[in-house]
Amino acid sequence: MRQILFASIIVMAAILAVGCQNKPTVEGDQANANRSVASASPTSSNLTTVTITSPDGVNLVGSFYPAPNPHSPGLLLLHQWQSDRHSFDEFAKQMQAKGFAVLSIDGRGFGESTKKADGTTIAAGRTDADVKGMLGDVDAASNYLSNQPSVDPKRIGIVGASYGSSLAIIYAADHHSVASVALLSPGLNYFGNMATEPAIKKYGDRRLYMTAARDDQESADAVDKLAAAGNNPKYASKVHEKGGHGTALFKVGLADDLEEFFTKNSK
Repeated sequence: MRQILFASIIVMAAILAVGCQNKPTVEGDQANANRSVASASPTSSNLTTVTITSPDGVNLVGSFYPAPNPHSPGLLLLHQWQSDRHSFDEFAKQMQAKGFAVLSIDGRGFGESTKKADGTTIAAGRTDADVKGMLGDVDAASNYLSNQPSVDPKRIGIVGASYGSSLAIIYAADHHSVASVALLSPGLNYFGNMATEPAIKKYGDRRLYMTAARDDQESADAVDKLAAAGNNPKYASKVHEKGGHGTALFKVGLADDLEEFFTKNSK
């Protein structure tokens, strides 16, 4: 009886030993993967997490996807309210694969862009001063992108979603180095201090793409009114029947539309 019991203990010990050896394939490998991602993100050839300091000292955190070749076109991506840069992750990878250098940033007060260089925190706001700060953020991000060795500063486009679209067109209207702009679910005057019709008229003879969905009627109406205000054959617009707001439009083929627009107009 003792021999049988002893043999059973030996068998159970062997089973436990095998189980312990196999367990790391679930938990241990995941921990190793996490460590790998954490160490690789600053130096990966496909993605680098960057911090850009805005003119008023906000640390803007972004994802930079370098282009595979020098003197490539660049794209700056600006997310919508209550979102962050990761809403553009898949689109950024798609455009990088097409030869673009891509930078997406967390707008001030969102995602990881919640601190100033002195360590104080910052929240998202809608005042005139806040909008001025946001435009400074776009300028800092645009300058960062322009100065990358893989980027041709004469071929930079901006994609903005919702309030990010207002920032994109208002900034581009005053900065003719921006070659092309795409507006996702634009508004006529977000926050009451981001008027886009004057910016469209000032934007002039550069390429512009605007899109929205009819189930987001206010944005759809804004696309129609902005297209009429611009009245330029170089401006293109598309209004979907359904699709929602901002980056939700990626579900109805927006990524391919944007790829076609920017690829065609970055040569």
